Amino acid sequence: MDINFWGSVYPTYFAIPHLKKTRGKVFVNSSSVAILHPPSLSFYTASKAALIGFYETMRLELAPEISITIATLGFTDSEITRGKHLKDGVLQVESELANNVVVLPVISSSDCAKSIVSAICRKKRYITEPKYFWVLFFAKTVCPRAFEWFNRTFMSKLCTGALQSQAKKA
Repeated sequence: MDINFWGSVYPTYFAIPHLKKTRGKVFVNSSSVAILHPPSLSFYTASKAALIGFYETMRLELAPEISITIATLGFTDSEITRGKHLKDGVLQVESELANNVVVLPVISSSDCAKSIVSAICRKKRYITEPKYFWVLFFAKTVCPRAFEWFNRTFMSKLCTGALQSQAKKA
């Protein structure tokens, strides 16, 4: 919570006076997990869901002087989706972790960044990338029990495998 939630809230709080004067924009980096709730990520999911709740409320309180764009990003090509991480200051690469993390197509980081900048400039309320995540959001809304079954049956094995792979190296 300290980084994912408070790391966004504190800078916003101190920037509000300036943003009001300049009719500025706030970008919030939440995550698709805040909506999809995959297994084995409960604390991360809670911190990202808290961002959505907080900034949706702030949007009402600060409009029209300040616009707020919330990102609900899915799989973006990065070191994490390629199984890279730092351990004791040394770069580690785990292909098993990469295979467990990404089971769906990823968007390039440059394409994702372009979509984010475009959404902020157009004062969009939300930006979701890759776009197919909207289908997952819709499926969760329309068929919540089927979506929970899918998460329990398939995603828990993938998420647990990724976490176990990480734990073996610790």
